[in-house]
Amino acid sequence: MAFLRTHTVKVVLTIVIVGTLLAWFSAHQPGESPHVQSAKSVQADVPDQSPGPRKAAARTPAAFDFYLLALTAHEAFCADGHERMSECRNAAHRPLVIHGLWPERLESRAYPHDCPAPPLDLDAGLEQQLADFMPGMTAGLHQHEWREHGGCSGLDDDVYFRRMLELARTLDAALGARLTTLADRDTSAAELRETADMFQPGIGATFTLHCRTLRGSGDRPVLVEVRQCIDNDGADGAPGTLLDCAAVGRRDQGCGRFFHIAGVGMGG
Repeated sequence: MAFLRTHTVKVVLTIVIVGTLLAWFSAHQPGESPHVQSAKSVQADVPDQSPGPRKAAARTPAAFDFYLLALTAHEAFCADGHERMSECRNAAHRPLVIHGLWPERLESRAYPHDCPAPPLDLDAGLEQQLADFMPGMTAGLHQHEWREHGGCSGLDDDVYFRRMLELARTLDAALGARLTTLADRDTSAAELRETADMFQPGIGATFTLHCRTLRGSGDRPVLVEVRQCIDNDGADGAPGTLLDCAAVGRRDQGCGRFFHIAGVGMGG
């Protein structure tokens, strides 16, 4: 009988030990323990601490070869039948203002446009800075430019408009002061390019000048726009290196040997 009791005790101990080991191995098998799953469920109930909704990821850009930055000669714009627009009724503005930044193809008039894009939602600080160089924003020009051109760049709207503003500031620094002193006078492409090259050697070849006759200007061509050629070799296809416009087939239009710089009230 003693032998049987001893044997029974050994069997019971063996069963307990085996059961404990099986439970241990089961709890440490690959996969998630009940503790980890519980932690996940608690984490899901914690309020989102992220800084708010994120903008959509950059889209695939349309096929294009380079950009054109278009700056409008503001006084000429106002003199050309736009005198009653709010941007022209206000005090005199800077001589060059932003029209847009356009993805372009080497083939003329083949640029992409009206590409699918999310609604424009600019950073408030950037929007305020942009308004100083883009007075047409009061009439929705920035919305129009984003719908027709910006969406084709594949860039986030803040990146697109920030780079546009940076480029505009540089070109304005190269030409703006001289255009102000030339108001109501004639000049030439050579003179403006020489002025620009004094600010930054070689920059004079990176823009084209566009002129036409306006009401009240007689037969004289008037400078209406300056367009700069920029490669799309920046990060994610953003505007990067300045280009010689002749190398991408873009040249001055309508200006002739001499042309006029509109002054305040030219069309009045």
